[in-house]
Amino acid sequence: MTRVARWLGMEMVTWLIAGGVLVAVLALFAPLVVALVVGGAVTLALALGSWSRRGRDGLARRRGLAAADRMTGEEFEDWLAILFRAAGWRVRHTRATGDFGADLVLGHGPRDEVVVQAKRQGRPVGVAAVQQAAAARLHYGTDEAMVVTNSTFTPAALELAASTGVVLWDRDDIARELLAPGGRRTAGVAG
Repeated sequence: MTRVARWLGMEMVTWLIAGGVLVAVLALFAPLVVALVVGGAVTLALALGSWSRRGRDGLARRRGLAAADRMTGEEFEDWLAILFRAAGWRVRHTRATGDFGADLVLGHGPRDEVVVQAKRQGRPVGVAAVQQAAAARLHYGTDEAMVVTNSTFTPAALELAASTGVVLWDRDDIARELLAPGGRRTAGVAG
């Protein structure tokens, strides 16, 4: 509990300093009362957004793979997007229909991009998902392609991924790379 209180205290100090700087800058251009109200409101809104996002990231991590097994495909994509963002990736969703084989596009640097085909299923993922991810890599012009599932992969999918360079993450990889505290989080992906 003290660790959480200490973290919240440091976070609050950071936001108070940022708010003070904003009020000081606004006071150069507006009356002090207006600067205090506007600066305070903007700082409060940004702080609440930050805390909300961190809470959502923590909730996504705590929900775990058992919850992923009960999600719809779209919920699984959203869950992965939250986890990848928490791991430091820029995440862009593709269109819901006509996505050209990619559900997410991840980015680190200006050119380090990865397309992700998310597959939430109760059975092993087959070659079709690997084919879609390989085609999506070409269509979106990314460096890498991944298929991420809450399940496992068929032997044929593993063979095709090996020959096409598509990275496969099954439920164990999600647990190790995205859910584990202090996990590697990005191994096997450009970055």
